[in-house]
Amino acid sequence: MSQVVDFLNEAKTYYFATVEGDQPRVRPFNAAMERNGKVYLGTTNQKKVYQQLLANSKVEVSGMAKGKWIRLTCNDPLKSCSGHNE
Repeated sequence: MSQVVDFLNEAKTYYFATVEGDQPRVRPFNAAMERNGKVYLGTTNQKKVYQQLLANSKVEVSGMAKGKWIRLTCNDPLKSCSGHNE
């Protein structure tokens, strides 16, 4: 997981996608950290992204750095995520 965090932090800005009802919502994020082998992205419970996560935990994260990209797909961020990069 440290490779994922390193890549996201190297990208500086990456994009976090959620769903609100039937509408996709994408916003820039810029900080990732690892703890106990898990990747954490921070937000506050006052933001819409937090409420969207409570309603539907399916999310994707995508970023690009130095000509390479990463996409993480999470059906339940509390359990596990899968990823792909090039």
